[in-house]
Amino acid sequence: MRNSDADIAIDVLNKLIAQELGAASAGMRFGDRPLEESASIRYHAYLTAKDEITKALADAVEERDAENPFLPQRDELVTQDMHTCDLCGRWCSSPVYSIGLIYGGQAKTFTEVCADCMWRLKFSPVRTISLDAYRLFEQWRLSQSEAGE
Repeated sequence: MRNSDADIAIDVLNKLIAQELGAASAGMRFGDRPLEESASIRYHAYLTAKDEITKALADAVEERDAENPFLPQRDELVTQDMHTCDLCGRWCSSPVYSIGLIYGGQAKTFTEVCADCMWRLKFSPVRTISLDAYRLFEQWRLSQSEAGE
């Protein structure tokens, strides 16, 4: 799996943090106060940068996910089983959706589609009603057509 740019940046910062911590420790061990102070300053600057990048990424994910109506809503119960999305091939947790794509007379059914693909394809959520409500609607529609005749 290919690393994202954010993962690469965090890995580089982790390496720099470890390097500066080593330099600060070496300065402390050998009594080199200027080396210890400058390495410590850089160490803390890299830690702060890593924390800020992590916070920004978390905020961006929350903001993106808040717009997607296909993701589970707050306090909604979902199962923890994992699925492979039929469109993008990524592993995803529930909920997954079944869709039919039709283009130019060709149709294809996908039984496990993740919320991100539903959002990318610009699907709109569909409300599901109970069978009892549907039967009541059918009765009302029949009574309207009989009254019209």
